Amino acid sequence: MASAVWQKLQANAEAMKGTHLRELLKDEGRNSSMFVEAENFVLDYCREKVTQETMGLLQELATVMDVEGKKKGFFAGSKINETEGRAVLHHALRAPKDKVINVDGKNVVPEVHTVLDAMKAFSEKVRSGSFVGYTGKPLTNVVCIGIGGSYLGVEFVFEALKTYPDAAKAAAGRTLKFLANVDPIDVKRALDGLSAETTLVIVISKTFTTAETMLNARTLKAWIVKELGDEAAVSKHVVACSTALPKTKAFGIDDANVFGFWDWVGGRFSVCSAVGVLPLALQYGFDTVRQFLDGAAAMDRHFETAPPAQNLPTLMALLTVWNATCLGYEGYAVLPYCQALVRFVAHIQQLDMESNGKRVQMDGTTCPTSTGAIYFGEPGTNGQHSFYQLMHQGRTIPADFIGFKKSQNPVHLTGEPVSNHDELMSNFFAQPDALALGKTAAECKAEGVPDNLVEHKVFTGDRPSLSLLLPICSPHYLGALLALYEHRTAVQGWVWGINSFDQWGVELGKVLGVKVRKFLGEAREGAGDASGFQRPTQKLLASMLSCPLGAPGGGRCTITACKAREIFDSRGNPTVEVDLCTETALFRAAVPSGASTGIYEALELRDNDKSRLLGKGVLKAVANVNDIIAPKLVGMDVTDQAGIDKKMVEELDGTKNEWGWCKSKLGANAILAVSMAVCRAGAAASEMPLYQYIAKLGGKPVDKFVMPVPAMNVINGGSHAGNRLACQEFMILPVGATSFMEAMVMGAEVYHNLKSCIKKKYGQDACNVGDEGGFAPSVQDNDEALDVLMDAIKKAGHEGKVKIGTDVAASEFYKDGKYDLDFKNPDSPPEMKKTAAEMIDYYKGWLSKYPFVSIEDPFDQD
Repeated sequence: MASAVWQKLQANAEAMKGTHLRELLKDEGRNSSMFVEAENFVLDYCREKVTQETMGLLQELATVMDVEGKKKGFFAGSKINETEGRAVLHHALRAPKDKVINVDGKNVVPEVHTVLDAMKAFSEKVRSGSFVGYTGKPLTNVVCIGIGGSYLGVEFVFEALKTYPDAAKAAAGRTLKFLANVDPIDVKRALDGLSAETTLVIVISKTFTTAETMLNARTLKAWIVKELGDEAAVSKHVVACSTALPKTKAFGIDDANVFGFWDWVGGRFSVCSAVGVLPLALQYGFDTVRQFLDGAAAMDRHFETAPPAQNLPTLMALLTVWNATCLGYEGYAVLPYCQALVRFVAHIQQLDMESNGKRVQMDGTTCPTSTGAIYFGEPGTNGQHSFYQLMHQGRTIPADFIGFKKSQNPVHLTGEPVSNHDELMSNFFAQPDALALGKTAAECKAEGVPDNLVEHKVFTGDRPSLSLLLPICSPHYLGALLALYEHRTAVQGWVWGINSFDQWGVELGKVLGVKVRKFLGEAREGAGDASGFQRPTQKLLASMLSCPLGAPGGGRCTITACKAREIFDSRGNPTVEVDLCTETALFRAAVPSGASTGIYEALELRDNDKSRLLGKGVLKAVANVNDIIAPKLVGMDVTDQAGIDKKMVEELDGTKNEWGWCKSKLGANAILAVSMAVCRAGAAASEMPLYQYIAKLGGKPVDKFVMPVPAMNVINGGSHAGNRLACQEFMILPVGATSFMEAMVMGAEVYHNLKSCIKKKYGQDACNVGDEGGFAPSVQDNDEALDVLMDAIKKAGHEGKVKIGTDVAASEFYKDGKYDLDFKNPDSPPEMKKTAAEMIDYYKGWLSKYPFVSIEDPFDQD
């Protein structure tokens, strides 16, 4: 019987294909019959390629497919989802308290209202500040974790209410974000700007096993514990929409903060359950959500009671079946002329395509007709400047135009002929006519279009659409609009004889995904057997794995943790060491512990607690890394060295003197330790040797550059040595080496020969090594030390190749305007006390006698 009606419809479709909408729209009686008003909605479908006869045949098809009977079963709680053995009762989620809807002999409505009351009470406690976070702060930010039906519909309503005045007022000072995609980028986007202290996380998973949702949930749980420092914080910052109480309890969620829903609520139909009500009530208040639910309930009553010819969901469903199956249009555009509906199409895309993208009927037999359509769309005039070209002069794509009589945010500028909303709605009314009527070559020529452009400017028209006009984008009408499309989806499925409430098509990819996940986990550890995959897949996997996790393009370059500690250097002085972690590796750096405290130097922060380590401890600097720097760097890219350094020096520290950024708040030792660790991580992420990476950071060539010459401190004097040597350090620099390795060899050879020279001249005791690794023989002056050093260079066979450098540290022996070259002698003779001019001559004497290439700090710092 159904096949006979389908045959009649196909015959009618052939006739309609040959009848242009220009002709159909001339029939005012037809047009009037296709103008339907109900629930303050206006549906005008006269621009569809149908006649009254067509609509009669579609209603006959609905009768043959028992749409009314299936609708009664739907509202009565019958298990119309036969493949899963479930009722389909999303309408019960907004039913009044006195409604009776039985499933397996039990009225489900009281239980629905129990959960609604619990969510109302909880949301009011959070919004009023009586339920607070772990540290006592109000929870003003909400992150909603869910995917698919646990996300798209809720986000649509959230966005749609954001600019509705009453809802916006209720949401003042609050944020609601969504974390759906398992991509870690989505985590970063969701947490951007949030503090764990004021954030409440809602985990939406009926079974608490959805892979993507639970990974995201564990990620945010780890964030909360890390930020707040205690696992106990979870119960104050995480709630759930779930029925799996043992799993939610094990996760750390208080049973009182788990809000249930039922197996008769499909994910894509769950906006009116805890999935949508809880986050929306937290954001906009329960009164707003109640209006939304009441609007959906009003459309439910209309759908249940209105006759088929005046039934909005039924009419829209039949027209969609007509376009997709009878006329063969595979695409479908949903075009809301309201920016508040920015995420409506994404929800309808899932609602319809997941419901009706089926190949078999309820009994398992292959569908005799095509089902479903490819949905897309974009709000208002944005779409006109995007894909309307295709709709007007390319493929024929049926469309729903959705508009509102009044704007949420009216604007009418003085001097403008129309308000902003009327400008928008001018397009709402014009576009359907343009698609339907088109523009002929004769009309183009009459307008004076040049002959060579006439065909380019012809619009064939005859492109079907319907128009849906609502009063205003308010909570009530948003609820009604949602219910309208939910019921439209169901009727399509009943007409096609399919089950619109299961989704077996999403299972296969998930199963294969588990197999790939297992392989990647093993492959990252050096194992993994790819032989079970198709050869092309093996090649793709191999290509992905060839890119190190830390490499640019491979991801895993972000900082996940940063931890500082106090350590001791080779001289027993405390200093700062930092461990910096990315997703795959740990990088460690320690700051050299300095002794200089010049006024022009950045501050090396010490504790100055004389009862501990003589005041040299660095626990303050360590705390500054762990408490101030580390939290702000998590999530930053390790290859952004300049950005990270700027954040530490200028933003987090921010101290300056007349000489520049002095780092006196956090300490240069704290900042430098982190910066060095970041540099190591950046080199690894860039797959470059550290020296090459540093060259890159400095803007130098990385394929051709000069390696640094090692400067080795071999003789110590100054205030840190017990001899009479004034200069703090004498160094050797193997400038004649052909490689860094050779330079090290030459330096080591000179060093050991120096030891022999010192032992021979001053005795075994003179070979003791100072705290910086150099010898401190009992030489009487600088020249004596240099002579011994020159002997060692000669003995090692490196004359001409090894030069000399010095760190004079002249400030240490500058007093009363003169430099005392015998300052460790209390009876220093006058001739050893030199002016700056005399020191210049002194250094010139050195340069004439010894192969100096570097003199550091030759004068006092001022």
